[in-house]
Amino acid sequence: MHSPIEEIKARLDIVEFIQTYVRLQKSGMNFRANCPFHAEKTPSFFVSPSRQIWHCFGGCGEGGDIFKFVMKIEGLDFPEALRLLAQRAGVVLKREDPAIRSERNRLYDVCEEAAKLFEKSMSLTPEAKRYLEKRGLAPATARVFRIGFAPKSWDFLVKNLGARGFSREEIEKAGLAIRSDDRSSWYDRFRGRIMFPITDANARVIGFGGRILEAGGENPEAGGRKREAGTQHQETEVHPQASRVEAKYINTPQTLIYDKSRVLYGFDKAKQEIRAHDRVVVVEGYMDCVMSHQAGVANTIAVSGTALTPEQLKVLRRLSHTMVSSFDTDAAGESATKRSLALAGQFEFERRVVHIPSGKDPADTVEENPQAWQNAVAQARPVTEFYFEKAFRAYDPATVEGKSSISKMLLPLLAAIANEIEKSHWVGRLAEKLVIPQEAVWEELRKEESVSRAAPSPRAGEGPKGSRIKTRRELLEDRFLTLVSMVAPEVRTSAMRDREIAFTSPFGGELFSAFKTGDIPREGSPLHAEWASLQFKAEVVRTLVDDPVVEFGVCLREFEKECVRERLARLSAEIGEKEREQDASAVGSLLQDFRMLSEKLKMLS
Repeated sequence: MHSPIEEIKARLDIVEFIQTYVRLQKSGMNFRANCPFHAEKTPSFFVSPSRQIWHCFGGCGEGGDIFKFVMKIEGLDFPEALRLLAQRAGVVLKREDPAIRSERNRLYDVCEEAAKLFEKSMSLTPEAKRYLEKRGLAPATARVFRIGFAPKSWDFLVKNLGARGFSREEIEKAGLAIRSDDRSSWYDRFRGRIMFPITDANARVIGFGGRILEAGGENPEAGGRKREAGTQHQETEVHPQASRVEAKYINTPQTLIYDKSRVLYGFDKAKQEIRAHDRVVVVEGYMDCVMSHQAGVANTIAVSGTALTPEQLKVLRRLSHTMVSSFDTDAAGESATKRSLALAGQFEFERRVVHIPSGKDPADTVEENPQAWQNAVAQARPVTEFYFEKAFRAYDPATVEGKSSISKMLLPLLAAIANEIEKSHWVGRLAEKLVIPQEAVWEELRKEESVSRAAPSPRAGEGPKGSRIKTRRELLEDRFLTLVSMVAPEVRTSAMRDREIAFTSPFGGELFSAFKTGDIPREGSPLHAEWASLQFKAEVVRTLVDDPVVEFGVCLREFEKECVRERLARLSAEIGEKEREQDASAVGSLLQDFRMLSEKLKMLS
């Protein structure tokens, strides 16, 4: 009988899975992309469909199977990755297995059950259904996005989730309940609201956004009739905050599974279309996103009234080179749009802006005319061109004040352009339209760029938490073993004579011995997995180097130099220790070894 791990690997294709995170392109027998775990401009991340493994040939040198990929990209431990992939593959894991239990998994279960309760509540609440109909939302679209309703009951969710085996502490940790001031009871965070489940890239519910329903409305199953007997008075007495004016929208707070700086509403439904069109449409609100999908623009995602973050942009950049932005035309929406577009420029997106009529948002536009929204997205204009026209319409370029206002509006956008040729074009255009020397524009732009550089770079430390760049020693050892597998035995034997090398990786020495003897490791053993990985790396390297024998010689020399440097560092530490112990004989012997190795390093250099 196959283990769950083997069954998952048999059912899921690694290329198709990684495609949901990274835009892969065919490269011979394999697929390649920019590595999602470190910043790079030349693609060095390869995926092998035949071996079902991946590897980065660039700065981080990471690699592994589908489990290793999802653990790194999602920041999960193995039990969490096992559960996620099992759901994707349709493999049933035993509930009692302690390997699949974790606090995160428990919170996923809480949120999923809450989403089901909200969906059922929507079906039982005519006022909520009428609101969606009024907004032009089709029932089929509401079902796809799992839009629900939180009854106007103090503890509807706490009671129902409790009946399903979840503790009140777990419900609170999922961001769905709030503990009373005296710490003796819990009440629902969301009450009397249209509920938008927020999902991660794998369609798991991780949080909620709730829009208040002005019309109110009670779910017959929520205990609404009981509250008429005086519960409302009790709410005001025990929880004075109940009488405060409620916000139009509230969201799940930060939890173990919900990080608002990383989540993108609708991403799980949009990611395939984003990759297929090489374009992502960014809107501001949940309804804007849902209605855009309903209108056929399925590569749409939403942020919740804030500018995009570097973490969100990293995710989108893996799948697309073009970003189309459309935010509400009020002051807050305009400000968020400009901040998002400026930051997107640093990630080298081609940036475009959708123009929609004043006072409208995407949801309004779709409700009135879906085709108008499709046309607006298709005709989105380059961001610099859009803001140039906007600035020169708003201010008079003939006056000193107008020139100053126009430059203040446009210089941050020009500073964010990564391509120097494009930047130079727009500097010339701005100077021409303001009738001033180009040097004056460049001078102000340099000031703007110096301010930008003072802020932390969004690309610094790119990659999931815990990711690190491999040392040069580690990369050389990995490269050397790959090249060993590519050259003839006689080349290896001749080149390796009297070499000063040592392996630090767990299987390095064993793999090298296997290549020397020609003994292929037993299938199913950890060493065989490493062996197969080397075969894949060799496959890729053959497409990247002109002469493997020459490359082997260069790599061997550099690898040996690193090994000699390490030995010299160790000898230096030993000499210091023996000097402190006043062991003159040992010091003399160690110094002789140190001099010999120093001479060897000179010859290698």
